[in-house]
This record gives sequence, structure tokens and C-alpha cells, in this order.
Amino acid sequence: TTTSTIQTQFKSFCVLACSDNCSVFVLKKTSQFLTYCLSSVSHRVIEEVNNIQENLEIEKTCRESVEALASKLNRQNRSLKRKSMLFMSRLGADVIAEISLDDEGDEDPQEEESGVCSSSHCQIVITELRDKLEVILAEKKQIAIDLETTREQLCQTRQELLKEKHDNTVLIAETFQQKKLLGKYNRVSQYALDEFEALQDDLNLERDLRSEAEKFAHEMLVEQKKLKRQSQMLIQSVPPTEALQKALAEINTLTHTLETQRLEHQQQVKALEEQIHGSDLKKQLSALQRQTELLDEERKEWQHKHTKAETEAKDLRFTVEELKKKLQQVSNPPPAAPGPPPPPPPPPPPPPPPASSSNPLSSLLSILRKKKDVSAEIALVEKDSSEKTPEKDTRQQAVDEMMQRIKKGVQLRRVSQRTNRARPEPKEGTNSAIQELHGILNSVKRPGPSSSPGTCPPSPSQKSELEKALERRRGALKAAKNNTNSNTALDLPQIKQTQSEPGQNTRDQVQDQVHNTHNIH
Repeated sequence: TTTSTIQTQFKSFCVLACSDNCSVFVLKKTSQFLTYCLSSVSHRVIEEVNNIQENLEIEKTCRESVEALASKLNRQNRSLKRKSMLFMSRLGADVIAEISLDDEGDEDPQEEESGVCSSSHCQIVITELRDKLEVILAEKKQIAIDLETTREQLCQTRQELLKEKHDNTVLIAETFQQKKLLGKYNRVSQYALDEFEALQDDLNLERDLRSEAEKFAHEMLVEQKKLKRQSQMLIQSVPPTEALQKALAEINTLTHTLETQRLEHQQQVKALEEQIHGSDLKKQLSALQRQTELLDEERKEWQHKHTKAETEAKDLRFTVEELKKKLQQVSNPPPAAPGPPPPPPPPPPPPPPPASSSNPLSSLLSILRKKKDVSAEIALVEKDSSEKTPEKDTRQQAVDEMMQRIKKGVQLRRVSQRTNRARPEPKEGTNSAIQELHGILNSVKRPGPSSSPGTCPPSPSQKSELEKALERRRGALKAAKNNTNSNTALDLPQIKQTQSEPGQNTRDQVQDQVHNTHNIH
């Protein structure tokens, strides 16, 4: 009965495990339940067999003692009968008549009946016990067969459990790798978002400055027209001498106001240049910090892989040494006198130092030195440009065209990119985070070899996609700096020329200077 209940419960657990794809916890519970049931069933079977054997031994001893006593009583009865027959032959007839033989006659059949009943009863009991023993032995065989089947099922469940554990470890490793990739995606996307926000702020600032410059230029035109009308009216109404004096006074006041405005605009331009310099340095510092963080993370990953590979190499060396010892023992049997033990294996060599990543401080110092060199070159170019009088270039023509359109009242169209300022190299520096994201996506899409525990880690000479993207970004930044160094010598004389011309174009000159400095940086 116990075996049948255990089998039904085991079948129900197996059906649940197969139908619901239960987890490792359910499989553990089923294996524990099976072991407990097997142990309880085996203990019960052993106890029942021991009890049956004890009862059988007791019944055997009782039967043997009863048979011995019955044979002894039979012998005693026979001897008594013989003796009584002898005594009866010696006694007389009158004495025999006085002896009452009824009790003896009554007792003899009872004794005979009791003796017969006792022997048949013993035989019946023996047959029953034999039947019980056969039944118990058959049950024992059946229980042993059930025990073997349950053991086989337990072995199968254990194998399935080990397989599930291995699958779970593989899935955990894959999820860990996916989490790392997601973390990298999040960081790169955050960097790209920060760069996009910075570019958006610069674009909004440039739009605001352009709109303010156009408004100021329009106001200056209106004031100039008013002044012209007033001067014409005054010339018509006042004699020529007074009109000339008033015109000279107005010219003096206008020149004074224009000079003050020019100085104010120069101060504003300097402040804006300082702000742009500070923002560029901050951007470069933030980019360098991000690069250092990424390189530190990669260095930690490579160190972890290196330590794992060292442990695996140590284990493999130890197993190889053990196998060599076993082969030597098998090939060369040990001599009579044991020799000294072999020396211990030498310690493994120290791990090589990790690949030295690019130092962010050295790159920052080099950038600052380049900035100083650029500022010195700008000062020299300004001194040279103050002595010479450059001719009008395309920028001056564009400014004149814009002023003519403002005079005519034409709505200016927003220009997204200038022809003489189109440089494709600095755009690579702005899109660096997007390039890094594309590089990581390409590395993920490429099918790589499956990471097994026995495979050795990749060598540190092999570069990842992220390092390649960082190198491309550094090259783009260097090219952009070289272009800026070459363009500063061309742009600064034009800036000085636009600043030196007083009049109604002061606001547009400030706007051009801001654009030029922004393009240089």
C-alpha cells in the first residue's frame, strides 16, 4: 500500500514538473520527497521482514519443542503401558476388578484426541506460516523491484536537476552580459544627449544674437532716416553757417555715441569669447572624464578576465601534473626502496601588467598648451593686421548685401551653414557619442564565438570597438584643432577690419565676430 501511494505521488509530481516547466525549487522538493519516501518505505519493509523472521523463529522453536515433548510423552506412555501390563499379570483377578479403569479409559481418548489435535493444529499453523512467508517474500521482491525503479527515477530526476542548474547558470551569465551591454548603451546615449543639448543651446544662443542684431540694425536705420530728415529740415530753415555748426555738433555727438557703443560691443565680444573658451574647456574636461570612466571599466573587465584565466591555467597545470604522475606510476612501477618525494612544482609567473590606457591629464595639458600657442599666434596676427589695410573680401560684401536688404525692408532668411566656413572635420567630434553607439551596436550584431568556461580569454592586444571609436574621435579632434590653427590667421584681419569701421553696421559686426570665434573653437 505504501509503495502504491508513493508511486502515485511521484507520478503526480513528474506530471507537474513536465507540464508547468517548474523551477529548480520544485525539482529539489520532489527529490527530497522521493528520498524521504524511499527511506521510510525501506525502513518499514525492513521492520516487517524482521518481525516476520522473528515470528517464524519463535514458531519454529515452539514447534520443535512441542514435537520433542510429544515424542517424549509417547515414549513414557508406552513404558507405562508395558509396566502396567506386567503388574496386571502379577496381580490377581480380584485386584484387577477393584481397579476402576473408566477414568483411565476416559483419559486415554482425551489424551489421544489432545495429542492428535495438537499435531494437526501445529501442521495447520505451519502451513499458514509458510503461506504467509511466501506472501511476504513475494511482497519483499515486489518492494525491491519498486525500490530499484524509484532509485532509477531518482537518478533521472537528479540528472534533470543538474541539467536545469547548468542551464540556469548559462542564463544568469547571459543576463549579466546583457546588463553590461545595456549599461554601456545607457551611458553612451546619455553622453549623446548631453552633446545634443549643448549644441541645441548654442544654436538657440546664435539665433537670439542674430535676431537682436537685425533688430538693432533696423532701429539704427530708422534713426538714421529720422536724422537725415531733421538735418534736411534744419538746412532748409536755418542759414548755412548755423546748419553747418549744428551738423558738426550732431556729427560729434554721433561719433561719441558710436565710439562708446563700439567699446561696449568690444567688451561684450570679449566676454562672449571668454564664455566660449570656458564652455569649450568644460566640454573637453567632461569628454575626457567620460573617456577615463569607460577606459577604467574596460580595464576592470580585462583584469577580471585575466584573473579568471590565471586560475583556470593553475587548475589545468595541476591536473596535467597529476596526470603525468599517474602515467609515470603506470609506466614505471615503484621499486623496492621508495625514493625521495619529487620537488613541488614551481610557482606560476606573475601576471603581466594591464595595458596602459591613455592618460587624460597628459591629453588635457597638451590641449591647454595648444590653446596658449593659438592665443600667441592670434596676438601676432593682430599686430600685423593693424599695420596693413586688407582689402574687402566676401564677408564684407555679404554684410553690405544684408544692410541693403534691411534698408529695403526684405525679411532675411536664416542660413544654416556658411560657404566659407564649411568644415566637415569638427562634425566628427560632435557626433562622437553617436559613432560610439554605432560601434557598440555593430560589435553586438557580429556573431562571436560562444563563451565556454574552458576557453582562454582574448589577448589584451585585440582592441574592442569602443577603443577604435575613441581613437577615431581623438583623430577627428586633432584634425579639427589643426584646421582651427590654420584658419585663425585668415579670420582675424577680417575681424579687425569689421571692428574698425564705425557706423550703422556695428551690431552686424559683433554678430559676425561671435560667429567667427564660435567657428574657430
